[in-house]
Amino acid sequence: MRWPFPKPSHQCLRFLVVLSLFAGLLLPGGAAAQNRKKDAVYLKSGDVVIGKIDNYDSLAGVVISNDCGIWNYRINEVDRIQKYSDDRKSKLKPRGYYNISSVALLLGEGADGFIPYPSITTVNGYQWNQQIFAGIGLGYEFYEWSNLPLFAEVKFMLEPDVVTPFFSFKTGYSFPLSKNKEMDWYGNGGKTFGGVLLSPEAGIKISLSGKSALLLGIGYHYQELSYEEPVYGWMQNYEKKVFVHYNRISLRIGFMFQ
Repeated sequence: MRWPFPKPSHQCLRFLVVLSLFAGLLLPGGAAAQNRKKDAVYLKSGDVVIGKIDNYDSLAGVVISNDCGIWNYRINEVDRIQKYSDDRKSKLKPRGYYNISSVALLLGEGADGFIPYPSITTVNGYQWNQQIFAGIGLGYEFYEWSNLPLFAEVKFMLEPDVVTPFFSFKTGYSFPLSKNKEMDWYGNGGKTFGGVLLSPEAGIKISLSGKSALLLGIGYHYQELSYEEPVYGWMQNYEKKVFVHYNRISLRIGFMFQ
């Protein structure tokens, strides 16, 4: 059976390698390591030190380490010790409506050189639990002409926390907003057509509150478009259809509202 899409280019393969490396950072040992349980040492002075307790006894006192260093406190300086709990995690929404509005740059090499294309999208959907999000989105993207993408998107969050890695996939169809592609000095050109879009993505969700979050992602973006090009011959003139396949890497930032 013939694969319906064009064979991946070297540029496309480079995009997939970058995406794989980024996704590796999101797995245990990468960004997910930020979600490990932490300890909180409450001092009688009113200060709170958050980290990992390495030692706790009556002689050596309390030894706690974090990104800032290693700290040692005498027993008589400590008020209490308990597991650290971030209020934002306890307030994560279990299910319900959500909206994600985002902007992105679609980076890649084309016929006109390295030109980043803009992408603006908004998605409205339903959160089935703290891990599965599904919605319908639309937006604005510009390649050689303006387009309106309409797509379905599924997001899968890993272990829910204040900083949560995620993977997503969207697929749909882009409709041209410009009827004709300009191809000569007089602005004349052939009719434009839309095409299929596919976009897997990996990223992190940073909870700002129980109802809002910041999303940072990197992904591979495939878009098919086409247009009619006039051909002038000796006997007759006719139109030929030209297909253009865009393979881009997307750098996206978005805000989620729940």
